[in-house]
Amino acid sequence: MLIKKYVPKKLSEIIGQYGGIVKLSRFVKGRKKNAVIIYGHTGIGKTLAARVFASEHEFELFEIPPSSSRVKKEIISNLSVATQQPSLFGNKKIILIDEMESFFIGDRKGVRDLIEIIKKSKYPIIFTSNDPWNSKFRTLRKYCEMIEFDNIEWKHIEKYLKKICESELVDVEPAVLKKLAARAQGDVRSAVMDLDVLLKDKDKITNEDLFDLFREREENIFYAVKMVLKSFDSKVALNSFKSVKIDASEFLMWLDQNMYREYMDTFSLKYGYDNIVLSDKFNRRISATQNWELAYYSGFFTSVGVQQAKTQVTQNISRYTRPEMLMKIFALASKRKKARGISQQVSGKLHASSSALMRDFYPYFNFILEKNPEMGKGLTAYLESE
Repeated sequence: MLIKKYVPKKLSEIIGQYGGIVKLSRFVKGRKKNAVIIYGHTGIGKTLAARVFASEHEFELFEIPPSSSRVKKEIISNLSVATQQPSLFGNKKIILIDEMESFFIGDRKGVRDLIEIIKKSKYPIIFTSNDPWNSKFRTLRKYCEMIEFDNIEWKHIEKYLKKICESELVDVEPAVLKKLAARAQGDVRSAVMDLDVLLKDKDKITNEDLFDLFREREENIFYAVKMVLKSFDSKVALNSFKSVKIDASEFLMWLDQNMYREYMDTFSLKYGYDNIVLSDKFNRRISATQNWELAYYSGFFTSVGVQQAKTQVTQNISRYTRPEMLMKIFALASKRKKARGISQQVSGKLHASSSALMRDFYPYFNFILEKNPEMGKGLTAYLESE
């Protein structure tokens, strides 16, 4: 696979994260706190940067990978030992806890135990996270430095994909790389995986090949929606849902957008939405407890639950549509959650409550960052200082 073949071996080979890598280096070499949270969207190099930094600077890396079934007591015990035990390389050791969200399975004791380990650790601890602003981690964040890894600009991704194509001796139309890079939305890993699919047994890639790839993906989502709304076979519905590889929250939006086109009687529509509500409850429970084992039930109610709610299959030839408005609302909610987390982080520095900062400070802070970047950098540096 290309993603393994072209994995960066040096920090200079990681694209688009120069600023974040510099901050990571400063943290490890002269840390003010014992832990750091590297956060940002999936596929932008958070875990990779920690691994490559450890390798390039000859640090021993003690890594705890993400898992939905971690034995918490055992991990805490191993962590406690690892943060005190001398490294094979002298005093050069890094502790990496990948995907912080999956580390905790609901109780607050795990957070408290981890904070105690951070306080006493002899070595730097690095967490990676897609979203560290969950209220569950509010206390934990006080003991960690925060480093944001930005989404990578499409031009950097395009250049990286072009380099891979040249190494693989593949002739590719320039427009293809532009579209792949833009569609990835800052996720390098996703772009490389798309390129890998296109390169199978080919020495030339055209715009038509790209169109077929994107069409197939979209058809898979529409097919899954159709199998839920148009069939009664529960195995087909569940397998179709799993095959599209999107989470239950996003699939709920697709069903909400299109269910009324198929469920014509009020009974079916009501029970269809009852199952959507049940799935959403599990999603919120997962968010609150970080118990990812519940994801199965969320997916089950989303697919099989909604499917079995109908009394009959209509003969309508329905034209399903994308939930564009709902996706915009979802993105806006995500931004507000991040803003709330930042406000909580700097509330002590500005001597104001996080709710007041959300209302009175954050909108102007964004405006300053956009209109006067130099002033924004100075303000950011002040807020990040001790």
